[in-house]
Amino acid sequence: RLVEMPIGELDAAREWMLLLGGKTAREKIASLIAIIARRDASLKMQKSEGRVVVDLPLTREAMSEYLGLTLETVSRQISALRKDGIIEVEGKRHITIPDFDRLIEEAGDDSDGGFLV
Repeated sequence: RLVEMPIGELDAAREWMLLLGGKTAREKIASLIAIIARRDASLKMQKSEGRVVVDLPLTREAMSEYLGLTLETVSRQISALRKDGIIEVEGKRHITIPDFDRLIEEAGDDSDGGFLV
């Protein structure tokens, strides 16, 4: 199956494996928001750097299911990221990322999307 997958799908599968393995709940949430923001920027042919605005396509409940976290944990971590100035939240799904590099640091990733050791 891996041999038949297009490169884009392999990259997406790699991202998900990194996202789910060995990260804290906060890092998982930050990573998921970063992945969504990057893909959204790519679709809009924009760069995902500096100040980034994104509408999350997932509810917090869906995020909890994808990440293997409880809904309460997702809500607490989003609130903590907001309180720490990593993200700004308007409504349930409208997210502003004032400094994308800072979000990447919170996710435990480098600016190229690789994992920091």
